[in-house]
Amino acid sequence: MVTTPKTTLRDRLKAVLEERSLLKHPFYREWTAGTLSRERLREYARQYYHFEAMFPRFLSAIHTRTESPRIRQLLLDNLWDEEHGERNHPELWLEFAEALGVPRSEVLNAPLRPETRELIDHYQRMCHEAPIAEALATLYAYEGQVPSIAWQKIKGLSECYGMTPEQFEFFTVHLVADIGHSGSEMEGIQEACTDEDAVVRAAEAACDRLWSFLDGCYRAEAA
Repeated sequence: MVTTPKTTLRDRLKAVLEERSLLKHPFYREWTAGTLSRERLREYARQYYHFEAMFPRFLSAIHTRTESPRIRQLLLDNLWDEEHGERNHPELWLEFAEALGVPRSEVLNAPLRPETRELIDHYQRMCHEAPIAEALATLYAYEGQVPSIAWQKIKGLSECYGMTPEQFEFFTVHLVADIGHSGSEMEGIQEACTDEDAVVRAAEAACDRLWSFLDGCYRAEAA
């Protein structure tokens, strides 16, 4: 009798990220190929900053709610990486935007597209209100994809857009950092999980919001 191996929660979450991979979106496919217009890149820089700037607060919201000392420590390590120092992650993004020709004041004051607002609101709500495992799955839906996406972005920026490593340091940092961050989130999910199906649904919903965000940036030139 052949026994079928049980699909673990880790396997299910990884399958969600593969099925809904942002690298399949036309925005990132064109970025990698070097056919994405610079205006779309600039609008992406304006919009994405506001999600990135909120990410430390998403982490803090979960940190303050969880009873688990281990999960709090994992989140604290992530929070330190995101926000510590003068050249923290939001600052590195502003440097990238400036290299694209977008002044930081323009990024800071950019009106948010509806898809950007919906993405931020969704993450805000999940991190403040959802059960801890589902909140962590929401973070994992993003950070679990970042390393592979960052590599493709770096390749496109250097080979197709003539940018240099000091201009896209944001992506180089995340190429390494989010391997650890997503691993920590998976560890926390497994500790806190009481409903695997709900955790998987949370990851799917977050992926869908991220995809919609790219839809908004991709429509930039049509606006």
